[in-house]
Amino acid sequence: MANVKTKRKKWLFTIVFLCIIGIIVYVVVNIPFSKIVIFDNLSYVTQGELENLKQEDYFGPFISAQVKESEVVNTSSQNDKNEYEPEIEFKLFNLIPIKSKKVKLIKSDKVLAGGTAIGLVLKTDGVLIVGSSLVSTPEGEVDVLEDNVLQVGDIIKQIENETVENVSNISKIINEEKNKNRELEIKLLRKGKEITTRVKPCYDVKSEDYKLGVWVRDDASGIGTLTFISENNRFGALGHPICDSDTKNKISLKEGKIYNCSILGVNKGRAGTPGEIKGLFMQGKKEQGVIEKNNDYGVFGNVTSDSNLISNSKEYEVGGRLSVKPGKAQIRCCIDGGKVETFDIEIIKTNFQNYSNDKSMVIRVTDEELIKRTGGIVQGMSGSPIIQEGKIVGAVTHVFVSDPCKGFGVYIDWMLNQ
Repeated sequence: MANVKTKRKKWLFTIVFLCIIGIIVYVVVNIPFSKIVIFDNLSYVTQGELENLKQEDYFGPFISAQVKESEVVNTSSQNDKNEYEPEIEFKLFNLIPIKSKKVKLIKSDKVLAGGTAIGLVLKTDGVLIVGSSLVSTPEGEVDVLEDNVLQVGDIIKQIENETVENVSNISKIINEEKNKNRELEIKLLRKGKEITTRVKPCYDVKSEDYKLGVWVRDDASGIGTLTFISENNRFGALGHPICDSDTKNKISLKEGKIYNCSILGVNKGRAGTPGEIKGLFMQGKKEQGVIEKNNDYGVFGNVTSDSNLISNSKEYEVGGRLSVKPGKAQIRCCIDGGKVETFDIEIIKTNFQNYSNDKSMVIRVTDEELIKRTGGIVQGMSGSPIIQEGKIVGAVTHVFVSDPCKGFGVYIDWMLNQ
C-alpha cells in the first residue's frame, strides 16, 4: 500500500509539474518579445494609439501597457502636445513591472492625404560629378578621374575658396588668370564627408581653355506623388530620397520647387521590367511649393496657400505604426490626367524596425483595375498614401522588380516628423 501511495504522489507531482511547465510555456509563447524590445525604437505614437494601447491588447493577453499616472497631463493645446513625452509602463499580469519607455506624440492627429502627381525640380548644393571627359592636352589625352583624386559622386563645393553654385562656375574659376596652370584647392563632399584636395586642371588644346575633365550636373527633376499636407501647409512626398540617375547618390539639396503635373500615360510594369508613369510639367510656371529637405524619408517643404494640391487632397486621421497591421488597405494615386483615384491593396507584412528606413511594410496590389491599367506599382507612384481603416498609415516607396504587384511602403510617422 505504501508503494501505491508513493507512486500516486509522484504521479500527481509529475502532473502538477507538467501543468506548471505548460502554463509557463503558454505564457512565454504568447508574449510578443520582439514587439516589446523593438518598442524602444517606436518613439512616435498618435494620441489615439496612446489612449487605446491597453484596450487593444497589442502586446498579448499577459502584458499590459499603460501611461504612468504621473505622465497623464492636459494636452489640449497644440504646443503642449508637441512637447508631451508620456512614459509607457509594461507589466506582466498587470502586476510585475517589466520595463518603461518614453515616447513622443505625432504632432498631427489629422492630415490631408495626397495622391496627386507632382513635378519636382531640385538644385544641388554644389555640382555633382557624374563622369569624366578626356582632355586633349599637348602631351596627349588625359582622364582626370584615373588617379581617383576626384571621383564620380563627389559634390564640388568650392574651388580656391570660391563657391561653386552651378556648372558654368567651374570653367570661370579655373580659367581666371590667377588660377591658370597651377594646382587648385578643391573642397568637396564625398559620401557625406567634407574633403579638401588639390587638382591641377588640364590645358585643352582644342578649346584653348583649362578643364577639370569631368561631367557635372547641378540639378535633377522628375515626377512623384504627393503623400500629405499637414498643418501650416507642410507637405511630404515620395517616401524615399531623390537620387541622381547616374551616380545613384542622394541629391544634396540647395533649393527646390514642386509643380502641377499632367499624366500623359503609363508604361505597364512586368516581371523584370519596372513600369513608369509618363508625365509633363512646366518648370518655372505656377510653382505649387518649395522643397526644403531631401532625405531618407522623401522630400519635404511647404505648399503655397492657394495651391490646388490642397483642394485635391482629402482629410484623414493619422495612424502611427502601432495602427498598421496585415490586411486590406487602399492607396490614393493619379494614373490618368489629374484625377486622384483609390485602389485596393493588401498589407502583407509589417516590419518592427530597430532603425528607420523606407521599407517598413510589404504591400501587394489586389485591385484588378489598377493591375489592368499599370501592371501594379510603377515608377512615379512613390509617395502614394496608404490608407487602412480610415487612417493614413504610410506611403508607397518601391516596387519589386520581380513582381510589379508587390512593393514596399514606409510608415507615415517617419515622414510626419521631418
